[in-house]
Amino acid sequence: MAAVKIRVSQMDANDDSGIEQRFQRNTYIVIIIAIVAGWLLSGWRMALGALLGGVLSLFNKRWLVGSVRAILSTAVATQSARVPSGSASKFVLRYFVIAIVIAAAMWTGDFHPLGIGIGFAAFVGGVMIEAAYQLYLSFRHFKSDENISRE
Repeated sequence: MAAVKIRVSQMDANDDSGIEQRFQRNTYIVIIIAIVAGWLLSGWRMALGALLGGVLSLFNKRWLVGSVRAILSTAVATQSARVPSGSASKFVLRYFVIAIVIAAAMWTGDFHPLGIGIGFAAFVGGVMIEAAYQLYLSFRHFKSDENISRE
């Protein structure tokens, strides 16, 4: 029975910035694919829904990152576990803003609700692309280690 080696990630700060850039790029790719596929398969309402959902996804991520950064920097600066209520309320406020935008879009009738949902999930699609890429790198690295050990 052969010994199995478990690899530990050797990521550093430079790799982190690359991942963030790839997440952003992958999210844009998923949004564009959703818009084009929506337009080709279901028409302009679906494409507009995917566009709106994609914009809301980008807006949500940006606001979430800003809110978490503000909450954590306040907690670090004060050296306490308490977070000011204003910071926490901004964290929750984005859900209401997104819900109002979606409700207004649905009220107009120009945006397909499924398209909005697909576009809003674009970040998840970007993460899945990155997961597949990391899996590919892992297998490639494993394969090269296997070839080295056989020699």
